[in-house]
Amino acid sequence: MNRTRAAKPIPLSLTAIVAFFAALAALAVSNGMNMAQAHGNPAPVAPAAMNMPMTVSVESAPALTAKAVTLRTDMRKLWEDHITWTRLAIISLVAGTPDTSATLARLLRNQTDIGNAIKPYYGAAAGSALTKLLRAHILIAADVVAAAKAGDQAKLAAAQARWTANADQIAATLHSVNPRFWPLATMKAEMHMHLKLTAAEAVARIQGKWAADVAAYDRVHDHILHMSDLLAAGIVDQFPARFR
Repeated sequence: MNRTRAAKPIPLSLTAIVAFFAALAALAVSNGMNMAQAHGNPAPVAPAAMNMPMTVSVESAPALTAKAVTLRTDMRKLWEDHITWTRLAIISLVAGTPDTSATLARLLRNQTDIGNAIKPYYGAAAGSALTKLLRAHILIAADVVAAAKAGDQAKLAAAQARWTANADQIAATLHSVNPRFWPLATMKAEMHMHLKLTAAEAVARIQGKWAADVAAYDRVHDHILHMSDLLAAGIVDQFPARFR
């Protein structure tokens, strides 16, 4: 006999996650657009645009050199690993499966990989600082998922606040090494969007809404490709002689 799994009522704490990060991302993007326009920089992508394919005029976009293509491909691989292992960690954390520790360890290793990737351009100290912040980003995300799963409002609010502050620190670190091509407002908007989409993915998984869970991951994937391309382009623009 086939049994249909009854949908679990969504805790108020989970609804709070989505509402919190939706408002946060909207505010960040609004501020980012205003600051970017004031400084003559392109505005960050708005949340509503994340489901739309990004197109660039062939006539206006300069051709990428082989070295630039390699950087872009490598950057995409690093950040796709980031969201892939984050997804697997969410699944393990929600289900409480024995693979959780191993999965989190692999996810944390990815943060070292990302930090190492910027060392050739910004030095060992900057790469290590980024790795440290990204590792905190992962550990705090685990706290967010655990608090949401338990329905603990106080712990959830505290974890959310730490997660947002950490995202802003990551944005500031990136901006500090490439202020011209990684504007602070843009970096904050990108990181806040990443938090919002990841939180929505976790909510769908906890709620057992599998179609929404898959759709949430697709949105996370679309955004991280955009963000990784932005980071790669910033490095190429800052060090053009190294990509000829």
